[in-house]
Amino acid sequence: MTAPKLEAKKLELLSWLQLALELEWSTLPPYLVALLSIKRPQNREAADLIRGVAMEEMLHFALVANVMNALGGRPKIARDNCPTYPLTMTFEGRPFADRTFPISLARFSKESISTFMKIEQPQQAKFETLAWKNKIDVPAPTIGEFYEGILTLLDELDAALPDSLFTGDPRRQLEADYFWGGGGEIIIVSDLTSARTALETVIEQGEGAWPFSQEEFAEVAGHSLSMGHYYRFSEIFYERRFIPTDDPRVPPSGPAMAIDYTAVYPIRENAKSTDYPSGSVATALNEAFNRRYTMMMRQLDEAVNGEPKALYTAIMYGMHGLASAAKDLMATPMPGVGKVETACPTFEWMD
Repeated sequence: MTAPKLEAKKLELLSWLQLALELEWSTLPPYLVALLSIKRPQNREAADLIRGVAMEEMLHFALVANVMNALGGRPKIARDNCPTYPLTMTFEGRPFADRTFPISLARFSKESISTFMKIEQPQQAKFETLAWKNKIDVPAPTIGEFYEGILTLLDELDAALPDSLFTGDPRRQLEADYFWGGGGEIIIVSDLTSARTALETVIEQGEGAWPFSQEEFAEVAGHSLSMGHYYRFSEIFYERRFIPTDDPRVPPSGPAMAIDYTAVYPIRENAKSTDYPSGSVATALNEAFNRRYTMMMRQLDEAVNGEPKALYTAIMYGMHGLASAAKDLMATPMPGVGKVETACPTFEWMD
């Protein structure tokens, strides 16, 4: 393969990794809205499961960024690629074959958990990753194929560029000391083996995960942080825990989980800042929330672009600061609305 072709392949790989970064980013606001809409002390088990998934999305974000940086790429987190809602995930301008539904910022409900299960749905079979490069008869690849395509391209480039593919500055790598919560830990990426390990962690925990065999599933059932995201959301949806003898292809049959979908704030779905009148309490609270959100994302951008220690600040102060701001907003009635409805964070970028 000629040098120009290899460079084009590497640029293609970096563009896919940037999209993977944005996929992980895009799931975080919906999960946080559902989590924070819950009125405590109800739904504690469900809240713990959602919180664990949200923290792992942050982990996936960090792992993908580490792979990009190890390859000499530059992760991008900015206004022009900030996700807006309702969102349809796309690849090359087309919806992913298994993500054609809109993803909304909505309260904790049976419907929202069902959507989360669709987001995290494991694929039922592996396809040859080369097939979708030749435009197979689907709108776009599945999330699983997308990640498998990244791994295939990594293998191809590493074979063609032995000892010269992973040329990124190791000082740009995020380390385990800067992250906690959920399952797994940050992996420092320096070669093909560590890159594959990082991306396989994303695949196994979240979007694109292949279903466990019954034997593998039996080892993790009952230990929520060891199960993929789909299975955790399944426990909430079916209001039961998985047990080791359960078949991962069917609903859980273990102990009941207490769920109360009425113990939530009746927030406006997919709210926009334009929904809140100028000078209203909701406007002030939403602007305060969006400033915090933007600051957190800027800190994450700093963290993945040469200032790894900023990840600690983003999680410790950014992520946790968002929770109290969101709660205040969700307890605020929508201005000028007759029915019972409260405000909701809009997750909009502020300059």
